[in-house]
Amino acid sequence: MTSPITNPFLSCSTSLGSFSSPSVRGLLALAPAALVVSTALGQDFGTEQVVSTNAAWAESVHAVDLDGDGDADMLSASGDDNKIAWYENTDGLGGFGVEQVITLNANYAVFVYAADLDGDGDADVLSASKNDDKIAWYENRLNELTSDFGPEQVITTSADGAWSVYATDLDCDGDMDVLSASRYDKKIAWYENANGLGAFLPEQVITTNADWAHCVYAADLDGDGDADVLSASMMDDKIAWYENLGCNAGVITSFGSEQVITLDADEAQFVRAADLDGDGDVDVISASSGDDEIAWYENQGGGVFGVQQVITTVADKAESVHAADLDCDGDMDVLSASMGDATIAWYENTDGLGSFGLQEVITTGANGAQSVYATDLDGDGDVDVLAGSLADNKVAWFENLMCSCTSKYCTVADGSINNTTLLDASGCDLNWPITLDLSNGPPKQFTMLLIGSGTATITNPGSSQGDLCIVGGFFSRYNLDLGQISLAGTFSTDISNSASGGPGFGIPNSSGSSILVGETWNFQYWHRNPPTSLGTSGFSEAISVTFK
Repeated sequence: MTSPITNPFLSCSTSLGSFSSPSVRGLLALAPAALVVSTALGQDFGTEQVVSTNAAWAESVHAVDLDGDGDADMLSASGDDNKIAWYENTDGLGGFGVEQVITLNANYAVFVYAADLDGDGDADVLSASKNDDKIAWYENRLNELTSDFGPEQVITTSADGAWSVYATDLDCDGDMDVLSASRYDKKIAWYENANGLGAFLPEQVITTNADWAHCVYAADLDGDGDADVLSASMMDDKIAWYENLGCNAGVITSFGSEQVITLDADEAQFVRAADLDGDGDVDVISASSGDDEIAWYENQGGGVFGVQQVITTVADKAESVHAADLDCDGDMDVLSASMGDATIAWYENTDGLGSFGLQEVITTGANGAQSVYATDLDGDGDVDVLAGSLADNKVAWFENLMCSCTSKYCTVADGSINNTTLLDASGCDLNWPITLDLSNGPPKQFTMLLIGSGTATITNPGSSQGDLCIVGGFFSRYNLDLGQISLAGTFSTDISNSASGGPGFGIPNSSGSSILVGETWNFQYWHRNPPTSLGTSGFSEAISVTFK
């Protein structure tokens, strides 16, 4: 988006010639009266960062802190090598170590999940494997003397064509129970954690009417405080749920009959639940490969679901779906993995009420994309995306770039060796005060804040030394927010309450008043350098701020 704006920074009563420094006059002469501002937010996700290409026919990925060091590690399930493996986040910044095998005994592993199954405070690993009809778990012993995962502990071998596994507390006793979906017996079943230590009772069947059951999940759908069960089944194009009837003291846990949400999810592959419309209850999301569709179903209250609302029909052979706040605006966006077009994509919840934008591609390089998940992998507070793709045996992740609202450039490390004065922004939320803070500057020297919409660089303009890095579009200064750097080398300008225009008027926008949410502006300080008798001046490093 581009908009013409006028320059509110130059004082109408002050001529350029009234400034004694030739450097100041030279800089301000660069600023025309009307220019164009770009409000494009830029790239949403970073390039693919490959964690492994050794997960033969990667079917599923997941991420959780496995080693207890406070960052998210990765898990994968791969079918052709019967493998469940994990990858340590070695630096907390998304640098992942080599594959560490948990088991090679999951005959065509199709799904992996993690939860604390034995009540010791760490995340154990669960697997579903198709060819041996098996649901199994592996004790996390990474912080014990063995520093590994324990041997396979079989929960069942009666899930014929096991395809999905999930864990949550189904009987309200405080420990994690397990759910499975299996293809060939059309079955959704659960397994009670009998002692809270990972000793599981035999299967308890919820339904055998989910034809080619592909996915199972649990969430409180009817708002009564317990976890109900969701299923996606491929051959009957069905998304259904099953009410948890017995999660009260003294009542044996049981599930109600199938309640169909839709029969229009052609070859339903995956189901998840999240509050998409911001009304406080849990809606349902599906991925279906026969119609290339990602869709959602509004929970109208008490587990009564509305008609299918299509998010996209261009996810070619959609295999997986996930919901997370990707753009940090407080609502749930949606992710998809689609096998036919090798695509991982996301869909913005544009109004917080479940209206979704067009498909926004993260990558088309996930050959045979099967699985997508989101969590913070690099410790910066936003949600990154991880994916598994079977045809290229790959586990990879993509950094979220949307929520990092500030970015420095033209630093000494970048090669701007004379830009030794530092610059930081206190934030980017327009609902709170925002200051641009100079440090490591020359003490007791005159300074002023510059603003620009461009990022072009001019080296040593006028008699200044250093790189001016905010030109190429709108360019000006705060005409009243001038001052002297402190003895400690610091100076701050409150751009949310600027002397150049009052509260909210320190930054221009297309209407000539306060900034709009979503606009990106670039800042630098200009300052004199000692000795002042030589008339030299310099610049701080530059910072780009995307305002929220």
